[in-house]
Amino acid sequence: MNEIRILPLLDIPEISSGDNLALLIINAIEKSENKIVENDVLIVTQKIVSKSEGMVRNLEKISFNDLLKEETVKIIRKRGDLVIAQTKHGFICANAGIDKSNVESNFALLLPKDPNKSAHSIRMKLESHFQIKLAVIISDTFGRAWRKGQVNFAIGSSGINPIVNYIGTLDTFKNELQATEIAIIDELASAAELVMEKSINVPVAIIRGVNFEASELTASELIRDNSEDFFL
Repeated sequence: MNEIRILPLLDIPEISSGDNLALLIINAIEKSENKIVENDVLIVTQKIVSKSEGMVRNLEKISFNDLLKEETVKIIRKRGDLVIAQTKHGFICANAGIDKSNVESNFALLLPKDPNKSAHSIRMKLESHFQIKLAVIISDTFGRAWRKGQVNFAIGSSGINPIVNYIGTLDTFKNELQATEIAIIDELASAAELVMEKSINVPVAIIRGVNFEASELTASELIRDNSEDFFL
């Protein structure tokens, strides 16, 4: 079993619309003691991706409810002001992923239009600059049905197979596994949150030592089709 290390990347500045996020990450890596190496996994928070891509909306120009309608494909549940909605991406989350934290007052932040494309763009630029193979995961904080608390999930990925499939392999008692599929990109996103505390502004982390399968599959592989879902 490999040792796995989770390294916070410091010195990422406040991000604005149009910023070259990949270049800012490269600059932070080059200034950091935590240099990037072959097969590292880079975890990047959705907030800085959305900010760089201009997904900030002025709530004095459009109401939160109108934003919610624009970002929602289907309302799953509603209780008071809280709406559990299915987004255009297929995610099921509170208020369609629209967030009013870590942005200026009277502004809201939407999810990236295509988080997988965002992850791929960052990976290509970092791989080209450092001349190494990497994986990139875009993470966001979601609640979970039937459990309190929130965890980081992967909403976009590039360069890593999002699922480790154990179906057909044997456990330690020689039983054939029938249904075990591990959402490794969710596990990595959640693990990275341990060093990416929102209160100390660490929006990027490097995970080292993960034995992952390189792949062009994306985080979209984790979204169940409605026909496979027991709860919709």
